Amino acid sequence: MTDAFRSAAAGADSLISTTTGRRGFLALAGAVGGLLLVGCSADGNSAVNTTSGGTPVRGGTLKFAWLGAPESIDPQVNSSFAGANFSNNIVDRLLFQDRDTGALSPWLATKWEYNDTITEYTFTLREDVTFSDGTKFNATSVKNNLDQFYFGDEALSIKPNGKSYLGPYKETQVVSEFVVKVLFNAPNASFLQLTAHSGTGNISFLADRTLKSSAKDRLNPANVIGTGPFVVTEYVPKERTVIVRREDYKWSPPALKHEGPAYLDRIEFITIPEASVRVGALQSGDVPASFDILPTDEKVVTAQGFELTSRTVPGFTLGWQFNLSLAPTDDINVRRAIVAATNRAGYKKALLSPSEGEAHSVLTDKVPGFVDYSQGALKYDPERAKKLLDDAGWKPGADGIREKNGVKLKLKGTGNILVPDARVTYEATQAALKAIGIDVEIVFDSQNIPAKQITAEFHLANINRARNDVAVLNTQLNPDRGNGSVIPENHPDRARIVKTFNALDTAIGAAQIPLAKAVQDLIHEEFVLVNPQFQTSQVAATKGVGNIYLDGSGRLLFVDSWVSGK
Repeated sequence: MTDAFRSAAAGADSLISTTTGRRGFLALAGAVGGLLLVGCSADGNSAVNTTSGGTPVRGGTLKFAWLGAPESIDPQVNSSFAGANFSNNIVDRLLFQDRDTGALSPWLATKWEYNDTITEYTFTLREDVTFSDGTKFNATSVKNNLDQFYFGDEALSIKPNGKSYLGPYKETQVVSEFVVKVLFNAPNASFLQLTAHSGTGNISFLADRTLKSSAKDRLNPANVIGTGPFVVTEYVPKERTVIVRREDYKWSPPALKHEGPAYLDRIEFITIPEASVRVGALQSGDVPASFDILPTDEKVVTAQGFELTSRTVPGFTLGWQFNLSLAPTDDINVRRAIVAATNRAGYKKALLSPSEGEAHSVLTDKVPGFVDYSQGALKYDPERAKKLLDDAGWKPGADGIREKNGVKLKLKGTGNILVPDARVTYEATQAALKAIGIDVEIVFDSQNIPAKQITAEFHLANINRARNDVAVLNTQLNPDRGNGSVIPENHPDRARIVKTFNALDTAIGAAQIPLAKAVQDLIHEEFVLVNPQFQTSQVAATKGVGNIYLDGSGRLLFVDSWVSGK
């Protein structure tokens, strides 16, 4: 059993568009399948990146509206998009990753090195960093945080949240006050990028007082203490979270060229699930900034003078993981048919906003090691899909739904109601699959369904995982780690699959590229473990707000943001 197969979706409003173009596509997808593929462009994401000009202004409060809410204020627990965005501003990381090139540069660590077998990493730390309670950040802080992140603490009800991310973690050794060595039982090339990662599974450094607090006590803002430019002061679950500036902060990543404390005095994150209400709050001036802008609203708010800032979420494209432990998705022909019947290029043309992109692989386009499968394993071909099902013995029944040995080809899947356009693309796929004889029931709000039930009953599970590194495939799909496709213990190729995934951690840089291709070939061409839908983006609309910065993981970093007061 695995929790990885579970959908991360939480409650929100319906994202079905009411525009003619989108409704028309959904209807055509069910009726004639490939009609809209003709003339489609296969180009990728054309993200917008604008920033208010002018001189930064110190002071002021930024009210920031979004769809979701942090599920916790403990950075090591947060796995939601809202949670990661909030916590990204109260903690720092060892390294910083350039959002365009992927290059790593100093942050809390001034230099780093690793051994030839990639099993030991040594970091030299800054000597002037403190937690917000005044205690010093040093090598012992790194050790204590990594140990608890990996092993958890049962007495405090702290789960081993970092186990699948740190992989073969062994121990952390304090070499001196500001030099620390991290050791692994096997090669772990992905660890270096993980030290800069701000999405799910990130390494967040917390003060000893926080590490000694129970999971329940960490819901109290006074007990959540980081080294970041802001401090959390208020947390009302599912409603609002408030952070305020640290006046003594002076260790922003050198790559950002920001000196001293953050510009903003205070940030209020306000949860507004309804898209129309979020936009209304912008238009009325109640909030100057909002995240989770729907594609149908992008043109409207732009015309009204708001600026849009967007970036592709790097990592795992949004899509379905196949459950290989259940029939009939244990039949590779069924999996291949579903992939062939999914019109990714058509979605880009007719359903997606300009900031979102066609899925060309399980990885987003600019992640190092990405390979394009759009004209191969992911090519849209509904006739091939039907032939695959015919050849596998799935014959159309009287109601059009295929069956084999008296069993209908009916599947259950989870969707996503927190990502703009996810619902319309999943429903378009659902309609296209019905047209070739596959009946799919989609549960879009699956947050209250236990993980074991998802694994036991659902054939398709929504996935959208951010990480600007091919390691996202290892942590999510490796049968010995996340096992997102629920590859059974008795699968005849399980050992080879594990070996192929594990190889990703044996090389860094250019040497990793062929290993990344081998994993993607395995996922798409050999075993068909996922069915990508599209490349998601994060979009913010602002007026009078300077430098809304989305980092290398697509997460908000507010140290350099400001409000003009206009």
